[in-house]
Amino acid sequence: MTPTRDSNWMRLALSLAAVLAVSGCHLLDVSNPDIVPPEDLNSPAALPTIRAGAIGDFGIAYSGSGAQGSGGTTEGQILMSGMLGDELINTETFPDRVFADARQPQPESATLTGVFRNLHRARRSTEQAAAKFRALADTTTNAGLSEVLSLAGFTYVFFGENYCSGVPVSTANPDGSFTFGDPLTTTQILDTAINRFNQALAAARVLDTSTAGNIATRNARIAFASVGKARALLDEGQFNAADAVAATVTTSFNYVIQHDLNTARQNNGVFNGMLTFKRYGVPDSSEGRAGLPWRTVADPRTPVFRRTLTTGPEKGFDGATPQYNQSRYVDQKASVTLATGAEARLITAEAQLQRGDTTGMLVTLNALRTAPPGYFLVGTPTGTATTGPIPPMTALAAPVGPVAAVNMLFNERARWLWLTAHRLSDERRLERQYLRPDSTVFPHGPYFKNGLTYGTAVNLPIPLDELNNPKFTACLDRLP
Repeated sequence: MTPTRDSNWMRLALSLAAVLAVSGCHLLDVSNPDIVPPEDLNSPAALPTIRAGAIGDFGIAYSGSGAQGSGGTTEGQILMSGMLGDELINTETFPDRVFADARQPQPESATLTGVFRNLHRARRSTEQAAAKFRALADTTTNAGLSEVLSLAGFTYVFFGENYCSGVPVSTANPDGSFTFGDPLTTTQILDTAINRFNQALAAARVLDTSTAGNIATRNARIAFASVGKARALLDEGQFNAADAVAATVTTSFNYVIQHDLNTARQNNGVFNGMLTFKRYGVPDSSEGRAGLPWRTVADPRTPVFRRTLTTGPEKGFDGATPQYNQSRYVDQKASVTLATGAEARLITAEAQLQRGDTTGMLVTLNALRTAPPGYFLVGTPTGTATTGPIPPMTALAAPVGPVAAVNMLFNERARWLWLTAHRLSDERRLERQYLRPDSTVFPHGPYFKNGLTYGTAVNLPIPLDELNNPKFTACLDRLP
């Protein structure tokens, strides 16, 4: 993104908190420092506020909020990437989102521009926070450096997974000038992500281990960076390397972005976009779309429901599209997983598939089903939550064909990682790494409204205003 000077960096306020625990969820205990004067930002006392501001910006970029935008919805990577793929469907009338849902995302789209800017803002905030921690913190006792470096790594992961090749990374200098970045290939973007995760791992490994609490924090920071690094390696097709990193992460590990009701900025944007404003819904392959039967095949990991109102079964904002809702996030304060031990197990399962060990893959996948991690509490429309074993899958009929084995793995990934900004990347990988025809992966043919036909986009474009960067002209390619 061509950067704009962001005075908010000098006026950081506590916005979102993160949860980082080896097992379960514990609220981050940080008092609300409100506004920190610019002259105080070079004091170690400002580091909790700097960290919270970086986490807040990341949360907006990832899961959105209720801060602004049409109907109060600020989209993040989860909603926008899910709609371009097969996870979500447009249930309202705004042209920007209709075109994105029809696989024709427009570079001039104000919605897409905002989503892209928010991701760059998160990148800048997390990297600037890392610089502050390096300058001001005792990095053997303060675990914040590793955390914000991992968050920075995830911003690059999203650029690599969800956008076309050629994303420029520019820099806002302290004096207000800009250093315009060259367009980076997808591999270069992912390599940068891996670099950030490696830095996060190095920062975590020097943390003090004199107490049990310190050891737990150190291990959690290592796990956070490891899941991110393994994910980026998987995107690059380095399956065994990804497996080696993922194997170090316990299944119980979980890092979430927490939302709350303190301000609209802190709301869960996925919940708002679907249940509050009815602009996104859950589709199904039974409607003639390629993809998964999200609704017709019931699964506790992907809970879907439709409300009945006094006027009849609920429809979307457009007044016509049936409104099927998710209940993974049951209210505006529901937290959103970013990196989990379950994902680490899925990475191992894919490496086993790549090695031809489909028996081992099935054992790994069924182990998750038999003992679902506690952080996968399944929401219900009434707000209660349940969890429990999921019936194991049976062995694939011999001889095991590659199509059936790949289907099994990616179906499991889709269910476990639902609405966490993984699905678009997985669909792209099905085409890029497994050579699946586009027509078997993405929706295609006549679009269901506005007289449109599905386009061929498999990634989001770089917004038009990036042309302000003299080094940028267009996407390097739009390939999977």
